[in-house]
Parts: sequence; structure tokens; C-alpha cells
Amino acid sequence: MIKINLIPVEYIEKLDKRAILAKGILIAVLAVAVVFVISGWYFNKAMALESKAGQLETELKGLQGDVEKAKAIEAQIAEVQRYLNSIASITRGRMVYPYFMQDLLANLPGTIWFGGIGTTLKSGTLSVTLPVSSRSTYDLAYWINYLETDPRYAEVTLGPINVSESADGKTLTTGVTMKYTPKIK
Repeated sequence: MIKINLIPVEYIEKLDKRAILAKGILIAVLAVAVVFVISGWYFNKAMALESKAGQLETELKGLQGDVEKAKAIEAQIAEVQRYLNSIASITRGRMVYPYFMQDLLANLPGTIWFGGIGTTLKSGTLSVTLPVSSRSTYDLAYWINYLETDPRYAEVTLGPINVSESADGKTLTTGVTMKYTPKIK
């Protein structure tokens, strides 16, 4: 069977042009609608972010007073810490001599005595010179050994030992030099 198209070609072309024009308009309307929807979404998002920023700024202003108080407290803490550090540095230097005397006399045998004590304090270490007298060689040896093995004492040096005899018995005299570093608690 043969089909014959009785519609003129110009009419079909006109319909095709209208269809293409309608499709173009539809695409343009859809594009504008999509842009409008996306713009609306971004606008709403921007408004929500501005609202959130406003809330956060209000909260920040409310907390600013607390921040000021915290800074004031930190400044007070720093001042108290400086005060305590200065007291500790003064106390540390003051207590070297009492600690030294306690540590020196703690293991001193009863047969040993000093003719005097010479000290020089330099940066927490005490340089000590002792003229020592003793009635017992064993006690003197024990005490010197104790000083050499105790970690608080360093550079323990024993000078020449002189022996003198009297009615009370023999007396040993010598000089001892050392460096003392206290274990401050």
C-alpha cells in the first residue's frame, strides 16, 4: 500500500519550527526555574548562616565577660606564682646552711670535733673547709669514707694528718675540704 501525504511541506516545517521553539522555551523556562530554585536554596542557606552568626555573636558577647574574668584570674595566678617562686628562691638559699649542719653532724662520730668551719656559697653549692681533730683513727677513717660515698658531698680532700700525744691520749689533726650540694625537699 502506498501512503500519500496530503499535508503541505510548508505546514510541516512550520509545525517543526513551532515544536523546536516550544522546546527551546521549555528548556529556557526550566533553566530559569532551576536557577531560581538554586538561588532560593543558597539565599535560605545564607540567611540561616547569618542568623547562626548573629546567635554566635550574641553568645560571644555574653561570654566576653567570663573571658575577662578568666584573664584577670590568670593574671592573679601568675602574680601569686611569681611571689611563690621568689619565696622559694629565698628559702632555698637560706636553708643550705641548716641542711648542711644537719647532714654534717648526722654521722659525725663522738671522737671528732671541728676547730672552725669555713664556707663559701656559690649557686647552691657550698664549698667547705674544716680543721678537724679526732681521738680515733678508725672514726676519722669511717667519717671520711662516709663523706666520700654520700652523693651530697663531692671533691672530698683530706689534708696532711698531724699526730700529737698528750695526757688525754693521742690527737689527730687535719684539714678537710669538700663541696656540699643539699637535697632540698
